[in-house]
Amino acid sequence: MPPIFLVDMTELDKFIDIFGGSFSAYGQTRKTDEFDDRGKHKTKSFIIKQPPTTKMFEEHLEGKDPALGIIPINEQNKCRWACIDIDLYNGFDHKALILKIKKHNFPLTVCRSKSGGAHVFLFTGEFAPAAVFRSKLKDMAAILGYSRAEIFPKQNQVDMHKGGTGSFLNLPYHNVKMTTRYGVKDDGSAMTIQEFFDVYDKVKLTEDQLTKLKVKEEKVSNDLLKGAPPCLIAIAKQGIPNGQRNNAIYNFGVYCKKRYTDWDMKIFKYNDEYCKPPLDKKEIDTLIKSIDGKDYQYKCKDEPIASFCNSKKCVLQEYGVGDDELPGAEIKEIQKYDSDPPLFYVTIGDEQVEVESAELHEPDKFSLKCLEQINQAMPPIGKHIWRKAINKLLKETIPIEAPESTKIDVQLKEILTDYTTKIPGKDWKDILRGLAYTEDGVSNFKFKDFWKYLLRTKSWPEKQYPRNKTARMLENQFNAVEIAGKINNKTVRYYVVKQQEVNKPIVRKDKMKEPPFA
Repeated sequence: MPPIFLVDMTELDKFIDIFGGSFSAYGQTRKTDEFDDRGKHKTKSFIIKQPPTTKMFEEHLEGKDPALGIIPINEQNKCRWACIDIDLYNGFDHKALILKIKKHNFPLTVCRSKSGGAHVFLFTGEFAPAAVFRSKLKDMAAILGYSRAEIFPKQNQVDMHKGGTGSFLNLPYHNVKMTTRYGVKDDGSAMTIQEFFDVYDKVKLTEDQLTKLKVKEEKVSNDLLKGAPPCLIAIAKQGIPNGQRNNAIYNFGVYCKKRYTDWDMKIFKYNDEYCKPPLDKKEIDTLIKSIDGKDYQYKCKDEPIASFCNSKKCVLQEYGVGDDELPGAEIKEIQKYDSDPPLFYVTIGDEQVEVESAELHEPDKFSLKCLEQINQAMPPIGKHIWRKAINKLLKETIPIEAPESTKIDVQLKEILTDYTTKIPGKDWKDILRGLAYTEDGVSNFKFKDFWKYLLRTKSWPEKQYPRNKTARMLENQFNAVEIAGKINNKTVRYYVVKQQEVNKPIVRKDKMKEPPFA
């Protein structure tokens, strides 16, 4: 009897082909037993270090929980897709976003996300460098007014040989027959999955097309904006939002001070031109006093300019930010690899840094790791401010499920097994020579000799598990007991522990029934 498929196999194959990514890991967001203020289950995201399978894609389209999250960046630091994640709720206007995209002729496809925001995809029919994807999307996001949105992949490169994985994005069309995660048409309505495929075939680029893609901003025809930062040009064209006139004119004032000698008079013209209605003279006078100091600079992290920030282009503008004004790279995400001891993968700017607990805890140690791994030192920062910022990110840490072999109890068992079996003592006297002697299923050894063996392996985390703590682990995990006995007429204190069995690898003769997607 042939298998019964709830999802059309042609659709499944096409979907897998479009959203191929990492072969090393995938992500899931699972419900917890906790509830939020609205009475809904809280969720927790995880990264599983196993290849995603065809079955997982099928179950995703069928609507089985949890939905599938794919890491777009692969082992060669290349992607076939990337995404601007606009994490906004409360009636987000997808139609208006599509109009902006079409105005600029960007090859982007908008999907509604689970939260009601937007996942804006850039596709290629072949794998292309992640760094190129990220560069193009960052420029597009700034022009569209979403420079604060996250870009997936979050890193230009990931060292997967050291345990890094990259970040995952939940895919569209979960429960394809009744989905709330769908491609959006020009009129704001939902695309069927086949319509989504048709759009994909039209907009997907080649690697060469992606590389040559010019992300152009509208030309400045007004002399008032000559050499201005991209953010000021953008808000001048679209208008200053209500409630943000003071912040906007402050930044126009900084621009004026950089460009004109009589800047304090020029600012009134910008106020009249771009503020509807303009600020009154008293408010402008207050702003002038604020700007007229030594440390005047653009407020790049404040709205309304923050959403249009493009520091890479701004620094090239005649009156853009100077090198001394450029904000340092921000820490965007922390992933925790649940080994013993744990490792942390910190995404900073476009790069990922691997650190241990002590290095994440101390800003100076973290800065040194950044210098070693990504050739970038962190600016000086107080410990209190640092730990406050880190604690905030740690609340949203995405754990990476580590293999059992990385757990400290498994490591200890493996080392103990090696110690008692590789070079076993032939009789009780060998215990005095630093060996373990096993008799009647019981191993006997001096702890100090086992400790020396542990350290010789160079894999034991001595700082986290010193002698006394390791001894307690032997007692608790293996029911080891230290006794005093006579060996060769000499009183010796030694451990007695049940003989550890060597775990032989299981060799499977049958082939994997469910291969990773190709």
